[in-house]
Amino acid sequence: MQIIRKEDLPQHFSYPVATIGNFDGVHLGHQALFRETVKRAREKNGNAIAITFHPHPLQVLRPEVPLKLICTLEQKIKLIEEAELDCLLLLEFTRELASLEAEDFVEEILVRGLGIKELIVGYDYRFGRKRRGDTELLRLLGERFGFQVLVIPPQKVNGLTVSSTLIREFISEGNVSLAARLLGRYYMLCGKVIPGHGRGRRLLGFPTANLKLSREKLLPRPGVYAVWVHLNGRQHPGVMNLGFNPTFGDGYLSAEVHIFDFQEDLYGKIICLSFVSRLRDEKKFSSPEKLAQQITEDCQKAREILKA
Repeated sequence: MQIIRKEDLPQHFSYPVATIGNFDGVHLGHQALFRETVKRAREKNGNAIAITFHPHPLQVLRPEVPLKLICTLEQKIKLIEEAELDCLLLLEFTRELASLEAEDFVEEILVRGLGIKELIVGYDYRFGRKRRGDTELLRLLGERFGFQVLVIPPQKVNGLTVSSTLIREFISEGNVSLAARLLGRYYMLCGKVIPGHGRGRRLLGFPTANLKLSREKLLPRPGVYAVWVHLNGRQHPGVMNLGFNPTFGDGYLSAEVHIFDFQEDLYGKIICLSFVSRLRDEKKFSSPEKLAQQITEDCQKAREILKA
């Protein structure tokens, strides 16, 4: 997949079909946009293009309200590429871009910059200064500039309309299994393995990898989770504790994963975790022995869930 930026415009494509959005999460709704974009581009022997923004607009327009992302930029690019798009236009979101009138954005970026023939958007897409642009304005501008507009209806799962906002709420609540249904895959965190206290192996009999996580990523509610651990192209079953280690009184957030039947040294390596199911809340135990007994039960339950 070719990645271009605003300074690379104009570009000349063979019948460009584009979709546009923030695509945080690349969830089932976004995937529907990508499928239709690729389908219509292939029918015309054209090019399928995704247009997205970085940083997230809310991080620029409302910096006082911390926004944690479902996907890092790297994850978003990888997922868009896996959707078989030919090109990604990555626009730096600035206050200057936000002040651009909707009509000017369409003419400058979509028409002069890409020469689009078709535009695929979600039912609730809004754009331009003060978010004044909507699907009706896009249709009018399409008639003016000679491109077709196709609006994709909302995607629903169990009666729920798929959205990044709803997925963010589920993850924050620790409901990773329902978040996964709306994402179309398990929620994933990646981090570098760093030294810990060594209590897992020494005191509890369960060696753990301690992760340094991205500050911009959304974290599930503290607790214990059944996870898949991705390393070197393979996945391993495990249990993750995300929390404050109240039994030992650490008082700071840590992320520790115990990988079943695994002995390799992971220090300094990047591993990724897929959250499959929440097992329980984090709690304080009266002794390390009581905690070790609970971890044994957690591992048994996780093995049943993961069938590992």
